[in-house]
Amino acid sequence: MKKIDLQDLIRDGQLQTEPGIGWDQVERLIKRSFEDLKSAERNLPFDEPGAMDFSYKAMFHSANALIRAYGFRPGAVRQHQGVILAVERILGDEFKMLILKFDRLRKRRNQFEYQGLFEMGGEELRDSFQQANRFVTTIRDHLIKSNPQRLFDW
Repeated sequence: MKKIDLQDLIRDGQLQTEPGIGWDQVERLIKRSFEDLKSAERNLPFDEPGAMDFSYKAMFHSANALIRAYGFRPGAVRQHQGVILAVERILGDEFKMLILKFDRLRKRRNQFEYQGLFEMGGEELRDSFQQANRFVTTIRDHLIKSNPQRLFDW
């Protein structure tokens, strides 16, 4: 795995080092992200805020799996933002647009979670679900490519 500089995020409290992370944690989080995607898809026709929330959770759980594979975990402050910044650095510029979609969905979810506002049309919601699917798959593929010696049960 390539070395990624995340010291500024650690210093700011957005990430923490976690040297004893087992691969089982990475696998559980990736599996959970695929379950979240299934829940999002089931909720699309009748519970749009729920579908949006599950789409975001799928992205966050897979992002959490990715940073844990590198020996980090979310920190104590602005942890969701820190995870997004870390994933952007790990995946690189090639995935910048996908990371922007993740951050946009984070902001939409925060509006709903903390203010009770759901301002998302059906087309944007379906696009967010598709982007979440692409994001989770991208992270799974990155983990497989970066860790060919690991046996995955997903």
